[in-house]
Amino acid sequence: MAKQVAPSSLFEAHEALWRRRPAHDAAPAEWAAFHRHSAEVYAAAAKADVANRQEASQYAVFAIRRAREIEHRLDPTLDCEA
Repeated sequence: MAKQVAPSSLFEAHEALWRRRPAHDAAPAEWAAFHRHSAEVYAAAAKADVANRQEASQYAVFAIRRAREIEHRLDPTLDCEA
């Protein structure tokens, strides 16, 4: 497996995630995993891309919220804020 390289900009994060995006009809668990991964990628971009730090951070927050929403639909007993 190839080593993951952290994005050096928000643009690189967008590009990398677009290529890894699941199919529209992918299983919800696959989408949840994608959004969790997206949050990590955007957080790394926020650290590296000072000019776009706020926007990258907002993308990271959105991605983790989306992952939690999907996970909660899959298992309503999960604490949605975990």
